[in-house]
Amino acid sequence: MRRLLVLAAFVALASASGVSPSLAASQVHYCPPEARGIVSHTGDASWTATNQSSRVTAARVEMIGGQPSLVCVYRMFGGDYWIHRRPEAPFMQCSGGDMGLGRVGFSCVRG
Repeated sequence: MRRLLVLAAFVALASASGVSPSLAASQVHYCPPEARGIVSHTGDASWTATNQSSRVTAARVEMIGGQPSLVCVYRMFGGDYWIHRRPEAPFMQCSGGDMGLGRVGFSCVRG
């Protein structure tokens, strides 16, 4: 029983010592490594739609609807295809690019 209490106390202490997200200095968001585009059509069965997929090619901050967005860029259907999300407050100052180890994403700091 005593070992169980010591273990429970250790787990509680380890959990409490973590940095709260509200106190963190920055956040990192990784782009999904691959995107897949699925096409549907209203034609008859003689028409074939070809799906495409792409690995992420870039990460950049773009204004969408007047607000900053974290944009992951893929190459599909002869052009750029974007998957995006908004940065999380208060981490609004973001830059995108190569995050190392073959990962692409964003580093966001308070601002």
